[in-house]
Amino acid sequence: MNWRAHTGVAVRAMVRGYLAAIGFVLFALLVIALSIDLTDSLDGVRDRAAATQTPLWRVLMPYLGYRAVDIVTRLLGMAALIGAGLAASLRHQRLEDVVLSAAGATPGLMLSALLIVGVITGAVQASFQNWLRPAAVERQIAAQLGRYGRWFGNTDLEYRWITDGSRAMRAQVTRGADPALRDIQYFEGIDTPALSRVIFAERAVPGARDGAWVLENATEWDSDAGIGMATTTRDRIGIDLPLNRARVRWFGIHGYYIPNPALKKIAGIEGLFAANDAATSLAFRRMSFFLPGIFALLGASLALAGRRGRRWAPFRLMVLATVGYVILVSVKVFWALGIHGRIPPYPAATIPLVVALSLSALLLLHQGGYLRRRD
Repeated sequence: MNWRAHTGVAVRAMVRGYLAAIGFVLFALLVIALSIDLTDSLDGVRDRAAATQTPLWRVLMPYLGYRAVDIVTRLLGMAALIGAGLAASLRHQRLEDVVLSAAGATPGLMLSALLIVGVITGAVQASFQNWLRPAAVERQIAAQLGRYGRWFGNTDLEYRWITDGSRAMRAQVTRGADPALRDIQYFEGIDTPALSRVIFAERAVPGARDGAWVLENATEWDSDAGIGMATTTRDRIGIDLPLNRARVRWFGIHGYYIPNPALKKIAGIEGLFAANDAATSLAFRRMSFFLPGIFALLGASLALAGRRGRRWAPFRLMVLATVGYVILVSVKVFWALGIHGRIPPYPAATIPLVVALSLSALLLLHQGGYLRRRD
């Protein structure tokens, strides 16, 4: 096998074509998304600039940077699907495939080019998904800009319920850099006809281990052999809850927006909905390197399958484009299933990628004549 051919002039030209098409589509999607976002957020940016007595551009430009990182992370898979399809279509229109085939080139050159494209776009996706995007979201929350600033900028939450089997706690939650729980109402035996223990406390602080909490300035009502409730006042009472400091800091925030170190701590909590959310988000981030490359391969495969001889088959192209879009959307569907505990985290992250890769392989084998009936 001539390995030099897989990195030669033809392959490098394909790589440039794929990257240029993906970059163009991503830029177009980015401009559209930023335009839509600014129609909703520009007034808030102006108000923030006026409140801090800062020139508008010094607030607007960082905000656009934060939003661009977020949008690129969300839309790179779609750009890879559409851009690779467009690049393959343009190559077919220019008869480049015919010229290469006449020169003795194999379809492996296209796969080599897509592999290189996948490594480049995968590195971008993994970097944005695991490090840049969480940091950009955190900066946007701290600056109280845009939708994230409105959704998560309020650190003082009204009373929230936290349940775990037979236990429940109602507390005021302060999230952010200085997380805290205040005005605690703690109940045990909520799954029985009568409560076995009730505690009212001024505040709660984390204990020595995850899940351990210390209630301060507490009044406790404890069952007394089923006869009544004995009341005691204590400075400190230790309890266990499916909650840790990281979860309080990011309370009510989707795992998609949380940095990896905090996600790992939250994922270790048992019996909490947020643990499924965190574990699924971590699984998707670890698999994010493969997403744009696989969807670029799918886009190119769909474009090649949408032709009949040297002519395009418009109806077939529409059907194939719909199939590609459905598979792309299924990534979010399986993410939601993983968050709600219907599917384990890593199957939720890998099933859409396996489906896209399998369909690409079937389409390429069919185009190569390996799946056609032979007389």
